[in-house]
Amino acid sequence: MAEGMNEENLMNENDRRLRAQLQQAVRSQEVPPYLEARIRANLSAAQPARSIWNRQWAAAAVVVTVLVGGAVVFELGHLRMTSASQESYIVSVSKQVASIMRVGLSNHLHCAYFGKTAGPAPSMTEFIQAMGPKYSGLIPVVRQAIPERFRLADAHQCISDQRRFVHMVFKDDAKLISLVVARKKPGEAFNAEGLLPALSQSGLTMYSAGVQQFQIASFESRDHLVYLISDLSKDQNMGHLLAMAPAVKGLLAAIEL
Repeated sequence: MAEGMNEENLMNENDRRLRAQLQQAVRSQEVPPYLEARIRANLSAAQPARSIWNRQWAAAAVVVTVLVGGAVVFELGHLRMTSASQESYIVSVSKQVASIMRVGLSNHLHCAYFGKTAGPAPSMTEFIQAMGPKYSGLIPVVRQAIPERFRLADAHQCISDQRRFVHMVFKDDAKLISLVVARKKPGEAFNAEGLLPALSQSGLTMYSAGVQQFQIASFESRDHLVYLISDLSKDQNMGHLLAMAPAVKGLLAAIEL
């Protein structure tokens, strides 16, 4: 009986110590997307821990995952993501690129990265309606330039920060691609912020930026800023935008008449 109580006390003490380590590790850290879901899924798939070693290993695995992959919010003894943490992550990532690049990146993070694009996609008719008559012509043009393994997960218009966006989201099992078209505000232009062109081709001047796993390729028309944002390589991302850019610019020019 005494041996059992000593074992239980040891388990409780180890739990308290590991929890304290976890709290210290994650305090005041940003929340990387999807980390909570991945940790919970991995732990749920495992058999329930029955020994001191298994319980220590499971808790230590969470600590190591957090320290390697980022951090999560620790609240009431549980790992969880909050909308405030998501917003903090978006702000911290976006501020690492030029303000004109943040326009597209922030919309990608809000709508695609943290948005609800899981499950069956709406029908093409619903996508066309959501894009509206002015912008629905972008769908076949962009679809043709994106690799077939990426399905169209979302297409819509939205308004944020007093700016209208048109947004198409493509995804495969692991990666996201967004085409973001934003209406310009007065005085906005890529060269106005002193950005150097990444390349010029077919009368189009292209700009690029990267932060963490996100690659941004962009150009502008008279009234619009156009961004392709993805988890692909810099060259792949720019290549896909180059493939669609002439047709996209032509459609936008017709809108701008």
